[in-house]
Amino acid sequence: MVVREAGILFRGYTLVSTKFHQTGSGIDDDLRSGFLTAIVNFAENAFSSSMVEYLEGNKYTIAFKADKVKSEDSDVPEPLFAFCILDKEKNMERVITKNIHPLLEKTLDRFLPITKGKSLSEISQFKSFRENIKEIFEPDAKTLDQKLERLFY
Repeated sequence: MVVREAGILFRGYTLVSTKFHQTGSGIDDDLRSGFLTAIVNFAENAFSSSMVEYLEGNKYTIAFKADKVKSEDSDVPEPLFAFCILDKEKNMERVITKNIHPLLEKTLDRFLPITKGKSLSEISQFKSFRENIKEIFEPDAKTLDQKLERLFY
């Protein structure tokens, strides 16, 4: 399992994320964030299911975990999504259930307390949370070569 990126989405924007490895080039982060949020919201509404747990592509899988948060500029709680992009591998459902979802839950558990009384539209205030994301996901962000290199050097 190789984690490529992890972060938090709100209102179609990435509030904070950390990229461990590239997933492609030429993709606008704001467009991608809006698209991911729209896909999750569409799937929830169209299929009357609780939460899309993950989307699987040819090379990558994107896992999600949702919660609600009340921004200072809103009267009602709104959806907040922790996400993780990882390399596709066999038995993804087990990997996501046993490994990734606990990490996403930990991310939300650490992030939600720092949102109290804040307007979430001020994205720059969450930059320091990148260190939390690194701490949570970095052990799973190493490629096989990086793991082997660490053993021998």
